[in-house]
Amino acid sequence: MIERIDNVAVAVTDLERALAFYRALGFEVEDREAETPSATVAVGGARLWLFQTRSRATVARDLSLTGNPPGFDHVSLWVGDVDAAVERLKAAGLSLESEPADQPWGARATSLLDPDGNRIYLLGRLRGG
Repeated sequence: MIERIDNVAVAVTDLERALAFYRALGFEVEDREAETPSATVAVGGARLWLFQTRSRATVARDLSLTGNPPGFDHVSLWVGDVDAAVERLKAAGLSLESEPADQPWGARATSLLDPDGNRIYLLGRLRGG
């Protein structure tokens, strides 16, 4: 049966702008399709398929999660050391949605939004203290 998630598809309004953002996160382009237009990006074991949509509709989602509409809500990526990852992202000019914090469910987390408002969580080991 299922062995793994092959990729998560992310609808974006501007493929080049999205590619710049995901490259700043550390993703590299695996392949591109001119017809769609789309690109598969990968880092470690994570693969995303970014595809350009003509729609400009948005769905409001917030950090509370429990009030969000049904559907895929976010992507969580394991980085190990959240604070070190945040330093690299800030140096690359990316802005955070939430500052790193230890969570009661057992990981340190921060979040950021891609240029189209798709939420990405970066997770790592608890810092403690």
